[in-house]
Amino acid sequence: MNILLIGLGGMGKVHYANASDIDGFNIVGVVGKGDFDRKEAEKRALPFFSGIDEALKAFPDIDAVDITTPTFLHKDYALEAISRNLDVICEKPLALSTSDASQIFMAAEEKGRRVYCAQVLRYTKEYSPIRKTVESGKYGAVVDAVFSRMSAYPEWATGSWLSDKSKSGLVPFDLHIHDLDIIVSSFGKPLGVSSSESTKCGDYWSFCYDYGSFKVHAEAGWIKAPIPFSATYRIIFERGVLTYDGSFLKMYEEGGEVVNYDISYDKIISTGINVPPTGWYYEELKEILSLLSEKKESNVKYSEILDVLGILEKF
Repeated sequence: MNILLIGLGGMGKVHYANASDIDGFNIVGVVGKGDFDRKEAEKRALPFFSGIDEALKAFPDIDAVDITTPTFLHKDYALEAISRNLDVICEKPLALSTSDASQIFMAAEEKGRRVYCAQVLRYTKEYSPIRKTVESGKYGAVVDAVFSRMSAYPEWATGSWLSDKSKSGLVPFDLHIHDLDIIVSSFGKPLGVSSSESTKCGDYWSFCYDYGSFKVHAEAGWIKAPIPFSATYRIIFERGVLTYDGSFLKMYEEGGEVVNYDISYDKIISTGINVPPTGWYYEELKEILSLLSEKKESNVKYSEILDVLGILEKF
């Protein structure tokens, strides 16, 4: 499949590095807005274009675009690509509002195109067991859940766009959205939502999602200290506890048995950002390419994306 990469900043480099190891994921060129993207494209011997139309003139057989630009540019690029009858792969969040995301989905439906939002945790061995465990009912009902996602302040972002709420949505839209996507896709839409924020240490948030019979607590923060990136969770069921401490995924079963999950990856690729080398993005893009080539819809439901964005808009 011929893919046009839009943006070659932090996440653009992540997508390029992983796509380069995937058979059939052929990045034909890069669309960008300035010298930074142009120079990064030149380093990789990739043709550089100022827009999608210019790229299509050079490569009329492009199948899809892969949008990895700053968030505030996602909507316009997605709508332009769809208007040119191209499918869309887009980094999370798809947009900064439910109205913008709805516009993208409606445009895609009208043109018969597909939209694949790159919610990377859906494709990981560390997080995909959550939904399966909940749906199986093997360990009974959920009693409580806690998620944590912490990072040093993202100074790596080109042009400091991440620190501008109108461009990134800050911690809720950029960092916490990962856990919220898993929360909504695993437990459904919450009945109630509350949050608190502190800017004394950077930008730290605490969230609580009410599901009636249980609550899900979460924290997320960009901290102005050199802490390593960390992502963990603990889910208490009636007959067991599922935990991921950032290194190991285990189910502690009632009765004393411990189930150790295999969360190793065949491919471990450096990200170049503040996330350690991982197989997450490789598995994500490989699966998206498979769906794209078979003309199948995304595994990330549009309704779930809209539910997540609707919650984030409250913060």
